[in-house]
Amino acid sequence: MIDVDNALNIINESTKKLSLEKKDILSCLNKVLAEDIYSKDNLPPFDKSAMDGYAIKSEDTTNCDSENVVEFEIKGLIKAGDYCEDELKPGQTFKIMTGAPLPKGADAVIEIEKVEVEGNILKISQVVNKNNNVIKLGEEIKADELALNKGSNIRPVEIGLLASLGYSSVNIYKSPTVALIITGDELIDIDSKLQRGKIRNSNEYSLKALIKNSGAKALSLGVVADDKDNLKGKVKYALKNADIVVSSGGASVGDYDFVDNVLKEIGADMKFNSVAIKPGKPVTFATYKEKLFFSLPGNPLSLITTFEEFVKPAIEKMMGKQIGNTEEFPVILAENFKAKRGRKKYVYVEIKEDNGKYYAYKVGSQCSNHLMTMSGANGIIIIPKECGEVKAGGVLNGKFIFK
Repeated sequence: MIDVDNALNIINESTKKLSLEKKDILSCLNKVLAEDIYSKDNLPPFDKSAMDGYAIKSEDTTNCDSENVVEFEIKGLIKAGDYCEDELKPGQTFKIMTGAPLPKGADAVIEIEKVEVEGNILKISQVVNKNNNVIKLGEEIKADELALNKGSNIRPVEIGLLASLGYSSVNIYKSPTVALIITGDELIDIDSKLQRGKIRNSNEYSLKALIKNSGAKALSLGVVADDKDNLKGKVKYALKNADIVVSSGGASVGDYDFVDNVLKEIGADMKFNSVAIKPGKPVTFATYKEKLFFSLPGNPLSLITTFEEFVKPAIEKMMGKQIGNTEEFPVILAENFKAKRGRKKYVYVEIKEDNGKYYAYKVGSQCSNHLMTMSGANGIIIIPKECGEVKAGGVLNGKFIFK
């Protein structure tokens, strides 16, 4: 049995980024950029107004005050999308809308609410500084400057930025395909009526959702009967058609737990088959060429916990994302929490924020087959393997789940 950190290191060392593909920018949401992006143009491409107001020469207001009102001749209106050919002369102004280009000769904009207008005459009674309410050419970014670094996560704001820079498609890392093998003679379809000795196949749906939430693609091979030859055929097919294979159940040492034997028979490189984590001790990780195989426990709480802790980081690395514990933060315990020493324990809790601090509250049984507990939780706290009871007021690392 190895500890969680060692397991993660082995997984990280065994996982390679996938190749690149060029996709339209809307298909790149939540993907990782696989190239540096440089601006094709100056943004904005001209000096423009940041406000609805009047474009002027700032030097015309040098002596303005409440007793020395300066008058300007209003020459016209410039709207966003217009372009004014006229050059502004001293004592002249153009009414200008937000986003419209400044006329030649103007270097400032005064807001509409700070002036008086009588007919075609604008009256200003205050000094206006140069570049007041002006967004300068190239202020956001200049042509040929680096706009986005390779490895950046592509969020909606990055898609907007790419569009503003004139990129309709970019290179990203491919998303892995994750094949699912669900084992267990006790499993029936979720639409079926429960029978003696049977349970509904919830794990397939949990895994499909987890894979989708991770940005990967699921390839489900359905429920596989507890038969070694049948399982071996499914494993071979999955390894041929997917980047990662995840099996549910059959990971322990019972008479019908065949996964480890099958992996050895096909020549997979067995990295580990037990992790000091609770819930979820019987976790197998193996590699076959550059393909990854995870055998996870069948109990729902264990399954979801081990997927999030071990499979999701591998998916994210294949997609070019950085792996780490950046999601963890200090959480104060609002109640006493007990744990057996020897395994790193992940406890599902409700995390509440109060005055900038986070507090953890119990949500129910942590039994590994209780999905109801997880449904009532929004986070986890992590109790180190050397700790037993942790008293209220103590501080542990925690994180929100399914972010």
